[in-house]
Amino acid sequence: MYCGWRARIGLIMPSSGTNPEHEFHQYAPEGVTVVTQRVLFERVDPEGLREMGARVDEAAQMLARAHPDIILFGCTSGSLINGLGYDQELIKRIEDKTGIKALTTSSAVLMALQALGSRRLVVTTPYIDRVNEIEKKFLEDNGFQVLNIKGLQNLDPDLMPLEPLHRLYDLTKGALTPGADTVFISCTGLGICYGINMMERDFGLPVVTSNQASIWGALRALSIRDDVGLGRLFSL
Repeated sequence: MYCGWRARIGLIMPSSGTNPEHEFHQYAPEGVTVVTQRVLFERVDPEGLREMGARVDEAAQMLARAHPDIILFGCTSGSLINGLGYDQELIKRIEDKTGIKALTTSSAVLMALQALGSRRLVVTTPYIDRVNEIEKKFLEDNGFQVLNIKGLQNLDPDLMPLEPLHRLYDLTKGALTPGADTVFISCTGLGICYGINMMERDFGLPVVTSNQASIWGALRALSIRDDVGLGRLFSL
């Protein structure tokens, strides 16, 4: 049968990222194929994230040769590091270079939070505080209130795929704040989608993760409405 007979998602991800690739393939519905391309990523700080962003155009042009129906830049902090509107700038750059519909993880997260009716967030990340401050401002500039944000202070991108679910669970549980209506766990490098339903039950709140929102956003942009079982978001 034709590969990707229903849709093809093109995924651009940081060079150290194994979890975005794994989770996209794991949760892709029947008939949906994921094709991938990496960009060099050396430091999880504002400078390193901006350097990675400068490499996205070339990666998109290479990925376009696989004829995806949508191209997603699968990095949260890398698609918001220049502040309000940077995600839309990246989308336009990819679309202008390839002629293919595009999306970024931070754009998909905003869409997911809006679909859930979220307003007051608790955010946890593996990032350093400098990156968290930029992410907090990005979310607030897009209309959300960040009640609390905590990070694991990782500067090395190779550490992201090694972070276990229990460490993010503990960090998030400790960050929960009265009045929050949604939890957002940021970073496509984290392989924690399998824990979303458990965390929603334990925390009593919708849980959004970067890869979950990216998968959801890409599928919904392609008019594919399958529920792949990743939390409340996929009921929408």
